[in-house]
Amino acid sequence: MILSISIHARPRLRCGLAAVGVTVVLALSPQLCAAQSRPLTEASSADVLAGKEVFDAQCALCHGAGGAGGTGPDLRRPRLLHATNDQELIAVIRDGIPGTTMPFAELTLSPPTIWQTAAYVRSLGRVAREPIKGNSQRGAILYEGNKCSDCHTVSGKGGTLGPDLSLIGVQRGPASLRQSLVNPAAEHASKYGVVKVSLKSGSEIRGIRLDEDVFWILLRDASGRVHTLSKTTIGQMEREKEGTLMPSYQSLRDADLDDLVAYLAALRGER
Repeated sequence: MILSISIHARPRLRCGLAAVGVTVVLALSPQLCAAQSRPLTEASSADVLAGKEVFDAQCALCHGAGGAGGTGPDLRRPRLLHATNDQELIAVIRDGIPGTTMPFAELTLSPPTIWQTAAYVRSLGRVAREPIKGNSQRGAILYEGNKCSDCHTVSGKGGTLGPDLSLIGVQRGPASLRQSLVNPAAEHASKYGVVKVSLKSGSEIRGIRLDEDVFWILLRDASGRVHTLSKTTIGQMEREKEGTLMPSYQSLRDADLDDLVAYLAALRGER
């Protein structure tokens, strides 16, 4: 196996590749190649335990303890959205998922360690999941009754102020969904950052930052209106690190929150 390191790109670990036009060439042992190709079902209990230690240290922050889900998806299912087989799962851990917050581990974990981590993740799909409290049908009624659809889209229907929730049951775990309902400022997508500007004219606008450059900033306020503002007209601008336009539903009864979480957890893109 050859590890090719280019000046302009991060190294990629691959078996059986020749190094052409590289700055540094490192030979890796055949044992490391074998570590990437063994079926995950061959993992020993020691391999799975070693993978769990890595997962707890580096993955649980997003995916939750035991892979139960957090800001990252619940991994306790036999078939994962971005990893339908062993090699895809290893590749996701190694390379990350472009365009998402899933980072790559290629430079921090060795191939055997990546394989052990994948083996642990795969083992989570064989663990019986605890049933989610609440009734998803009652949750759907609460969702509409609290006008959540004014801001969120489900299966192409709804507003666009907040994130599309069509796949939220795959993307987030039940505990994370409940926290977002009770304390929405605790964790929200970075692209929904809130900015408050005070204009020199005396008016104030608070909204989600849609786009920004040196001269202009675009904000969408709570009504959905988009404001295109020249920075020359702004007297003061505050970027709210924990700001959100989503209201808290902490005042709902626990049973109602359970129902809402059950409904959101059931949103997996199926029609």
